Amino acid sequence: MSQDLVTLSDFRQRKQYRTQELGMAGIAMFMFKEGSRNAFNNERKDPRFRDNYNKLFGLSLPHMDSVDDFFRQLPETELEKVKVNMVSHLIRKKVLESWKFRGHYVVAIDGTGMATFDQRHCDSCLSKTSKNGVTSYFHNVLEAKLLTTSGMSLSIATEWISNEGKKSYQKQDCEQAAFVRLAAKIKNYFPRLPIVMVADGLYPKAGFFNICRQNNWKYIVTLKDGSLKSLQEEISWEKRVNHKQKSEITRVDKTTVTILNCQWLKDLSYREHTLNWVECIEENTSKKTGEKHWQRFVHLTNMDIDSNLCIGISDTGRLRQKIENEGFNAQKNHGYALEHKYSRVDFQAMRNYYQCLQIAHIINQLVVASKTINTLLKKTWKFTEKHLWKRLLSFMSEVAIFESELTNLTASRFQIRLE
Repeated sequence: MSQDLVTLSDFRQRKQYRTQELGMAGIAMFMFKEGSRNAFNNERKDPRFRDNYNKLFGLSLPHMDSVDDFFRQLPETELEKVKVNMVSHLIRKKVLESWKFRGHYVVAIDGTGMATFDQRHCDSCLSKTSKNGVTSYFHNVLEAKLLTTSGMSLSIATEWISNEGKKSYQKQDCEQAAFVRLAAKIKNYFPRLPIVMVADGLYPKAGFFNICRQNNWKYIVTLKDGSLKSLQEEISWEKRVNHKQKSEITRVDKTTVTILNCQWLKDLSYREHTLNWVECIEENTSKKTGEKHWQRFVHLTNMDIDSNLCIGISDTGRLRQKIENEGFNAQKNHGYALEHKYSRVDFQAMRNYYQCLQIAHIINQLVVASKTINTLLKKTWKFTEKHLWKRLLSFMSEVAIFESELTNLTASRFQIRLE
């Protein structure tokens, strides 16, 4: 990552700091979960924090106003390339190999809101007018994240849902249009990566199926009851004819007994696409109270399916929820302050801060997933992640780091294993 930051484009006339110092400061603000530029500037005023930062990263810590000036000119694609190179390295080193599903990396697609304004923030804003005639302006983003069953959600590509370049706002940009651009990015960044796309009920459409077929991607997509009516009629008929195509398993943990009942269908036709269908009824029974709770999940896929495979397909389709929980929810509510306006007046800078957040989140997830830290959190210290980060900031401000200690730690190669 450090070498990628060295090669960032630099359009400044006054160059007090190097590009790697400015880029790393933007990333570190999110790594330390400061929540705002002002909060990180306050840490910078502390001589010990600044000195420890310099020793850890081998870089000076610039004022965040200098970072903001730099980000207003830096093309967002350059920081995204830093992020892509990080994930590519993990894939090449087979760090994520054990979380593949039937030989494919699980990639979830989902959009989220970034920032909302009472007045137009820039020419790229989306807008919405309420019944009362009040217009709000906002920025949304569409993400592709590589998921693991252990809980990691790693950004591999980002596409903004934006009116940038549009002369008329009668037809605003939307998630479906942004997905076409996002898919092209993913194929460009990871041309040979075996992918299974998981997506919500917005995506079972011919356009999505066409893109996945063109890119040789597998997919598992949520099917809502009101979607694809002609296909739903075929499914209803096939369910009665093939009512024996079912599978059931029971899972037991400390608090709950879960029974999964799946029914599946093969070779359904929809606009020149051959689809397989799976419905999973999940029954959860509390061991303590005996209370029962049911959930129903329905998915379409182009992956092969039978009695042994249908539950795995349903589980993987439901893995999509991790982009909302471990992904967006963590970034909004667990210290990263995704919806904070890190640059109130410049959309270019806003996009660069977003990429810094994604890079920092990848790093922090790998730290927490490492066996050493994971064991300390769950067994030795029994800390929450929130408390761990409080201790980290306290350490940076109160304890002097000695270069000799860092040299001893990094003198020989070592391997970090993930839980």
